[in-house]
Amino acid sequence: MTGHEPPFVSTNRLKSIFVAVYSIAVVVVAVGSVLGVLFSDYPVAWAGALLTVLPFLTLYIRATRTGSLARTSRYLPVASAITLGGLAVSIIGASKGQPPAALPLLAAAVGTAGFFLYDVWYSSLGKRINDCLTEGRLLPDFQARDVEGREVRASDLRGHKALFMFYRGNWCPFCMAQVKEITGKYRELAALGVELVLISPQPTDLTERVADMFQVPCRFWVDDNLGAARELGIVHEHGVPAGSLTRTYGEDTVLPTVIIVDAEGRILFTDQTDNYRVRPDPEDFLKALRARSA
Repeated sequence: MTGHEPPFVSTNRLKSIFVAVYSIAVVVVAVGSVLGVLFSDYPVAWAGALLTVLPFLTLYIRATRTGSLARTSRYLPVASAITLGGLAVSIIGASKGQPPAALPLLAAAVGTAGFFLYDVWYSSLGKRINDCLTEGRLLPDFQARDVEGREVRASDLRGHKALFMFYRGNWCPFCMAQVKEITGKYRELAALGVELVLISPQPTDLTERVADMFQVPCRFWVDDNLGAARELGIVHEHGVPAGSLTRTYGEDTVLPTVIIVDAEGRILFTDQTDNYRVRPDPEDFLKALRARSA
């Protein structure tokens, strides 16, 4: 970090490093705990350590394997209770032996601290105040490219209502679940006269994979160098987890955002979530659209 970075950029960089390190730590603690339960003299302490990483593992598997987890609550109270319970079990189990077991207790402490940092700190995107996306204002005429490489603009859709969804990329399981969910509503959107446009800063070939995966009549646009996101004020600097992902997707990404405009390009609805795990339910904007059409 440099002394010239704005505080939020420095925080984002820390978050990018944290989530990469935490993901590895979860795997290490999980594997070590299973081995500890099976082969050590402190199986209860290791079982507690395993419980502290189980909520995150479950969340990750649900999001990545089933592709059906588009959102969670802002905080995860049940997962928090399991994590704290695991820490308590580990403390009790570690204190039973002579000498007390330090390693499973350390693993449980790492699991617990990591989970609460993830739930409360990492998942938060901070307060978003964006005047240019206020309902009733004309949407800025941002520019992007379609998957064939042609230049496109928001104004190309004038004369039609349009839903623009900015998603982070294939690497984000919540984004992919949201894409799956929203493309599943394309018939209802089409019946309301709404064009669906999905926009990501990821490379064109990766966007083409998404288009191939969801064979529905919607538009897939590529936001090269986050030009459109910068114009709209929805860039997430250092939003991509540090490590191998940044080589493919770059360090910066987009803040998950849904914008619906009328035929003149005026904003009817916008969702600018302040938590990357909290995404709008399609029924919310369908309800808003139906009310406008009534």
